[in-house]
Amino acid sequence: MDKFNGHPVIDIIEPNILTMELPNVNFSSRIAALICGYLFNELNDGELEELEQWINASQEHKEIFESILDEASLENQGRIYNSVDVDLALISAKQQLKFVERPGNNTNKKIRPLWIYIAAASIILLITTIGLYNLRNPKPLPVPSALAKRSEIKPGSNKATLTLANGKKIVLSAAANGELAKEAGVVITKAADGMLVYEVKAQNGQDTHQMNALSTAKGEQYQVSLPDGTRVWLNAATSLKYPSSFSGTGERRVELSGEAYFEVSKDKIHPFIVKTDRQEVEVLGTHFNLNSYSDEEVTKTTLLEGAVKINRRILLKPGEEGVSAKTGTLTVNAVDTESSIAWKNGRFVFENELLKTALNKIARWYDIEVEYQDQNLESLPVGGSISKFDKVSEVLALFEKTGGLQFTIKGRTVIVCNKK
Repeated sequence: MDKFNGHPVIDIIEPNILTMELPNVNFSSRIAALICGYLFNELNDGELEELEQWINASQEHKEIFESILDEASLENQGRIYNSVDVDLALISAKQQLKFVERPGNNTNKKIRPLWIYIAAASIILLITTIGLYNLRNPKPLPVPSALAKRSEIKPGSNKATLTLANGKKIVLSAAANGELAKEAGVVITKAADGMLVYEVKAQNGQDTHQMNALSTAKGEQYQVSLPDGTRVWLNAATSLKYPSSFSGTGERRVELSGEAYFEVSKDKIHPFIVKTDRQEVEVLGTHFNLNSYSDEEVTKTTLLEGAVKINRRILLKPGEEGVSAKTGTLTVNAVDTESSIAWKNGRFVFENELLKTALNKIARWYDIEVEYQDQNLESLPVGGSISKFDKVSEVLALFEKTGGLQFTIKGRTVIVCNKK
């Protein structure tokens, strides 16, 4: 059993009364209230953002917050207040911060360790009574950059829309796990990990080749397991059309607009064909990435494993990328395949990439628009690597560090200009 200040730590049950309606009290109490709310996981998005701004305002604030979350530090606080009556301290804390019970929360019981309550009491005593953290005289905040001045734009997430053959649309992020639909002997389910799964149960002479479409908007990505076991990862702003079953056909044919990574189930008798607006890719069983956005100048087919044919004539080997231009020309280059599928693995990787192409990727994922004050900037080469789940300002800052660029965020529009 854990101990706090030499005493056993027990779990206690408390009604959800620490959901806060934060009052207009002094600055110290305000921060104390936010920290307590964080400990009890009762802050809304706006309150979390307010707390984050305070934490990031100075190194001292960061150290204060980290020490509050550190159980060793809590023990030290317990030594300082070794005679504290926890019950009385909690009553005092609730009175000072005007914690109130919101409607609908009465029956929401939560089990929390006692140290959280002691931490909450200690925070009140430390911050509002003796002013140990000097919050009444906070240091001036640094002047934020143009990126930081704006509300942060959140990254994308796992969402998509499934359109069945009868026209019915299912928003997968809102759908519960389990069976979603049945089509002519094919059962469509949403797995526990969110993947869309097709399984042929029975054919009975029914037409099992009805076309389905899985589509992601900007700021969305998703995965699907097709009837033959082929797995497909869809990037943002992508559409994949496919039959609900491949049985009884000489080939497995799908249509793609956008970008997707394929792990094709091996079947030498039935080739797997992906059709885009510029080319056809034929495989028997392989792993490859296909980037075919209509607003890009080229379509890229990157092979990681196996072999593929492009337009029935160009054979790619692992580590190669076929580039099809709008003019119809097709070239093959040796590439770093990991950078081509970085999006699937949760990262942005840019290797001497045109700024326009790089920002197109960012725009699709964060669902933003991009405006250039100088069109010449579109062809500026950029590089770098960063998580695609970071704040958009941090991703753009990656390019600002290279010099010569400045970004301003207005609403959901990013304005690109030369650094002044």
